Amino acid sequence: MVAAAPTCSLSPASPLPRRQRRRPPGLSRFAGLAGLVCVSFARFAAAMGPEIRYASPPSGAAGWPRACSVHHPICIHSAPGTTTTLATLASADRAWEVLTETLEAPAPDTDADGAWHIYLADQAAGVEGSSTALPTWRDPVARFDRASSFALVDGRTATGCGLDLAVARAVARASLWRSAPATDEGSARAQAEALARLAVPCAAGGDDLAEFQADPERTLVDPTVASYDRGAGLFFDWVDATFGAEPGGVITGLWALSPTRTRGAAWRWAEAPTGFDVLRASLQGALGTDSTLDDVLVRFAVDRGTAAPPVRVAWHIPWPAAARRFASPVPVSPTGASYVLVDLAGAPPAAKLRVEAAWEDFGRMRWAIVKLDARGRALAVVPVTSLRLGTQASMTVELLDGVDRILVVGVNVGSTEHPFDPGQGEWEPHGWLLTLEGG
Repeated sequence: MVAAAPTCSLSPASPLPRRQRRRPPGLSRFAGLAGLVCVSFARFAAAMGPEIRYASPPSGAAGWPRACSVHHPICIHSAPGTTTTLATLASADRAWEVLTETLEAPAPDTDADGAWHIYLADQAAGVEGSSTALPTWRDPVARFDRASSFALVDGRTATGCGLDLAVARAVARASLWRSAPATDEGSARAQAEALARLAVPCAAGGDDLAEFQADPERTLVDPTVASYDRGAGLFFDWVDATFGAEPGGVITGLWALSPTRTRGAAWRWAEAPTGFDVLRASLQGALGTDSTLDDVLVRFAVDRGTAAPPVRVAWHIPWPAAARRFASPVPVSPTGASYVLVDLAGAPPAAKLRVEAAWEDFGRMRWAIVKLDARGRALAVVPVTSLRLGTQASMTVELLDGVDRILVVGVNVGSTEHPFDPGQGEWEPHGWLLTLEGG
């Protein structure tokens, strides 16, 4: 492996002309995010990224009926018994147009015949999540890594919004294979899902988002569970909506700003830079002077706590008239969060709540208090101050008139020893103790 070239984000103080800003795709819309930041990732020179695995079309697909678009370089191959060929082609045309033209994502690399191929698979194919895009080969002469791909779409997917989302998910994933094929699998699924849902606004979060919200202590990107990663698209969608200059700009910007170079004989992609490396550099100061990615993770965890479907809470307790201590039922992995909900029913007038938190060594935790009204909306967010490498924090929460509940949010912002690496695969979770006392 070789170290990737230094990665930079552009300053809004010195914007480029529109013609220049379109190279590479996504860079211009990400540029409004931060000042000029240039980061060298030489420390990753010897590291290893995801395994390189090429795929082939389904057996016998060469003989399947085929229909090609007259608008875009797309061809649909339908397994015997599938009946949604024309509907899939129409969905592909819409997804290609929105993703590559409106959202300016790079168009997927085509095959040697000049077309990008979608295979409508039969039931035996068992396409997880209705669709995916798989790499077929890597461009041997490109300056940075890029891969060609094809798509598999479950032929049983019902036409309408569900089919539109499935095809858009595959196109977005293929765009990522072209732009940043070394992206870890968890982040790739989540980012493709976020971009696909931008392209298909009729698609609700469904079971994937519910699964993500049901396991908040887990790291934001976990390659072991595809449905969880699709739900984790909520994080990248939130970052995009919060910091992006235009819809999709942060996501396509992450791809543009994380090029890698992998040796031709390598069996793994180069590891760095990752999307989280880019976020760490480009979001420096985004939430105020001296703010970091840690502050962004805390802000997301707070907003996630009031999002729908509701996040699972570790504890939901009545007003603690006497001091009570609670332990984390599930330890928190890096980028994950725990939630404790306190009802104020029964609290005396001018009540106060004392909050004391302690957590295990080698994990950096940040805490915030969210005051909620009766409808679950945030009235105020109060950060709990703590030392960067400390293992305890405390504060007294006051001014509770009109507050219906208090949500205590604890976020594991990463190890004390190294930055968060989404390709690590296994992360060390950490437990906590929380003491609450009303007064």
